Amino acid sequence: MSTHIHARPDFDAIIDLVAPGTRVLDLGCGDGQLMAQLVERKRVSARGVEIDEAEVRACVARGLSVRQGNIEEGLADFPDGVFDYVILSETIAFLNRPAPVVREMLRVGRSAIISFRNAGYWRVRWAMVTGRGFGAPLIAGQPRERAITLSAFEEFCGSLGARVQQRVFITGTRRIRLLPSLLAEIAVYVLARS
Repeated sequence: MSTHIHARPDFDAIIDLVAPGTRVLDLGCGDGQLMAQLVERKRVSARGVEIDEAEVRACVARGLSVRQGNIEEGLADFPDGVFDYVILSETIAFLNRPAPVVREMLRVGRSAIISFRNAGYWRVRWAMVTGRGFGAPLIAGQPRERAITLSAFEEFCGSLGARVQQRVFITGTRRIRLLPSLLAEIAVYVLARS
């Protein structure tokens, strides 16, 4: 019997995009929830990189292959094209220098899957118009989060010479097809080298 944990709406979309039996690298993998689901549901060979020691221990407790490291320092220990997919789920908004990370993703993987919260989503826009700001409240002590819209992300991809292979837009558990820049809460992109 399957024990799926649906903590994040982007996980199911990412899992749907990954082909069975492939090689996957999950950057900023947290406690390994996504990797564990990929291993269980798609029978992938998965590895992770995570900076937080407690999260690394959680991955190891799940029986996952993970190493502690800062993804912004590069992926030099991985050869070119060794993975089929390199995943960066809801992490790009917190990176200081996202461009080098995405370049490295495209170097070590055939495809990069990147998900992020859409700052153009109507509820986010409303929160900013009504003075509540963007992201977590200051009192939460969360790290700084960059506001990313769909058009800004696609411009960013173009600047890297990355080709968008696929786009999935989500709000709650629904896929959004109409007016995604306004109605999608989360975006999931599959990129490849041009």
